Amino acid sequence: MGGGGKLGFTLVELLVVIAIIGILIGLLLPAVQAAREAARRMQCTNNLKQIGLAAHMHVDARNGYLPIGARNWNYSTWVTFILPYIEQTARYNQMSVGYAAYGSTSGPDGFKYDANDPTEGGCYRREQNRLAWQERIPCYNCPSDLQNVFYISGPSVTWPKISYVACCGSSAIGYEADQYGWAPDYWALHGAGGNEAEVVERGGGLFGMICQIGSTAESRLQKFSGTNGMVPLAKATDGTSNTVAFSELIQTNSDTSHSGSFSDFRGAVYRGDGAFFSCYYEPNTSQPDELMSNSYCHTSTRIVTTGCPCVVETSTRGYYEVRQSCRSHHSGGANACMGDGSVRFFSDTTNRDLFRALGTASGGETLSQ
Repeated sequence: MGGGGKLGFTLVELLVVIAIIGILIGLLLPAVQAAREAARRMQCTNNLKQIGLAAHMHVDARNGYLPIGARNWNYSTWVTFILPYIEQTARYNQMSVGYAAYGSTSGPDGFKYDANDPTEGGCYRREQNRLAWQERIPCYNCPSDLQNVFYISGPSVTWPKISYVACCGSSAIGYEADQYGWAPDYWALHGAGGNEAEVVERGGGLFGMICQIGSTAESRLQKFSGTNGMVPLAKATDGTSNTVAFSELIQTNSDTSHSGSFSDFRGAVYRGDGAFFSCYYEPNTSQPDELMSNSYCHTSTRIVTTGCPCVVETSTRGYYEVRQSCRSHHSGGANACMGDGSVRFFSDTTNRDLFRALGTASGGETLSQ
């Protein structure tokens, strides 16, 4: 009869099999990670499409006007004004978005003054606004981004950051200070100035910011009514498909070591001067963002968020440049929503002049690589 030898694997054969399985797992993991990132990037694309659609619904509801990019430095940006168009009407109705003069302790829309807030009549921290924002809105957060918070006065009061910003044009946001230290006009301009008729004509984007105007409460209130600060979509004479409306922005880490009072402002998009980005540089540029106070960001000597360098603007030209660039955690580029609601992925190697041309609404530039 046959021999009595036992069937089985030798130790060498077993080690070879284990090694092969290890190699296959090593090859599989990057593919799984890539598939997950592709899904996250697709969700980010859908988020921007939803935001772009909401902006167009605002246009339809407001006789052709886009939402105001921001009212004032410290409250009510486009992220608030499009809430009714992203199925967030209940949240919007909880908030106080009407104008209240500097120093006010009461105002419209059920204004609830936070007695611990000494700034701008409670505009910064109207209590019901802060509470309404605590629950994050899914379409305002890129799944590849971290979900950080903005600290005010240290960690005692927080607002959730978001991942998307509106386009203010191809340059910086410019404004001039009046006798109260406020901005009489804060527009998305190609250069300095405060003429609202030049919002688009001077190379700005689809969104601008408007602050207190004039020295009387009546004149300031007037600027917060009607269509003031809103740009009609029809003024995008470059074509809405050739004009960037929104893009991604990395939510920087919640660290107060640079200030003690504030965490890094980038991603605190409900605040006026954080609600915008500029197409001055290509996506994910190594050039730093420019903010107007050393309380607003970690400078180049201490970068706590990888890929987000920042410098403090020290201009003495009579206006500040608040310049944030399009940034994302996606490999090789970032998503942006165009004025027609379509979403495009712009690579990190996008031609700088092309990207600047896409940032203006009526610059008349020739779009070519």
